[in-house]
Amino acid sequence: MGQSLKNILGAAMRIYDKNVHNQLFTKNVLLSNVARNFAKNVWASTKYLTVHYGRNVWSAAGTETLTLPTAGNQKYMQAEIPMKYNFHTISLTDVVLQHSKKSKEFLVDALQSEYDGAKEDMRRQLSRQMYWIWTGELFKLNWNPAASATDLTVDSPMVGRDCTDYIEIGNTLRFGATATNVAAVTAITSATTFTIAANSLDLADNDIVYIAQSATQSNKDNEMMGLKGLIDDGTNVATLQWIARATYPWWKSYVNTAASSRPVSDALLHRSFLEAKKKGEPSFGLTSFDVFSSYGQSLTPDRRYTDKMQLNWGFTWLMFNTLLIVPDYDCPFDELYFIDKKTISVEDLGDISFLNEDGNILDRSATTPAWNATLRYYGNLAISAPNKNSVVRKIS
Repeated sequence: MGQSLKNILGAAMRIYDKNVHNQLFTKNVLLSNVARNFAKNVWASTKYLTVHYGRNVWSAAGTETLTLPTAGNQKYMQAEIPMKYNFHTISLTDVVLQHSKKSKEFLVDALQSEYDGAKEDMRRQLSRQMYWIWTGELFKLNWNPAASATDLTVDSPMVGRDCTDYIEIGNTLRFGATATNVAAVTAITSATTFTIAANSLDLADNDIVYIAQSATQSNKDNEMMGLKGLIDDGTNVATLQWIARATYPWWKSYVNTAASSRPVSDALLHRSFLEAKKKGEPSFGLTSFDVFSSYGQSLTPDRRYTDKMQLNWGFTWLMFNTLLIVPDYDCPFDELYFIDKKTISVEDLGDISFLNEDGNILDRSATTPAWNATLRYYGNLAISAPNKNSVVRKIS
């Protein structure tokens, strides 16, 4: 029998592509364009912002013999920002670690690749959290599956547009109001459908889906506060940073919303922009790519191009009333926020870093020939004046 190509390939020298082609999403607009650490550290679990909310209201105008007004005073309050704790863990066997250092066949240093990848993955999670309201909800089931069904359909994304953008094959998820049902993702088939391992969970329509670490731990009620809570009128978050919005209306943002979706328009944007402008100085607008596209297309007759259409880190934008409108992958698909960036800050206890208090990032496993490292980030998103910001909801 003659030599075949299939057979001779067994003796062929492999030639590797020298590049590693990244398939991961790395844009984090909000995280790249707000300041850090306006608040004061008091203890590791909490920071405080001092809020000036009331003026001396006692004044008088009258005759030269009028009775002087009662003495008044300026009014202050402290907003509390609790720290939220995010972690990523990596693990490499000692064999992989040694091989990647010494073998030309490896295109990357396995250890450095895991370090860098974990940092970017954490930033990805933080970007998602910075638009929601700390509860950890990803999306909801949109039907009542059979008792043994493993193919699930979902809807109502809390951020972004496509629900399955926020899960990966291998993710452990928890379901329901108490997040007690647990299953692993085995396949993702569309923007709204995915498959789990054998289902005995008794799932129901509108069950909430959370990221989980195990059968006993999940992200439920443990994530950072995001824009949906910071720039809000009390609909999503009634008490923000320990200040009740019903009691203190100045702690509310202007919210322009409706029962159903509306086309984005200059009139809607101007109304919301001016409400923020009354007390603040909106720096830019954040919205989804869907709304960004719709608004951009509405400007076709007036479109012009410049060489300066960028925000920090190269994010492109449209112009609205001298303000930059920027799309963000994680912004809710039907919302647009007017941001006074002097009022919003990332409050943290340090940069994203690995646990290394003993001088060593890597810890050897006690039971296997492997090395582990834990990435940490302790922080939260905070606001000092919600009424200097506004949001338009239910637009397309």
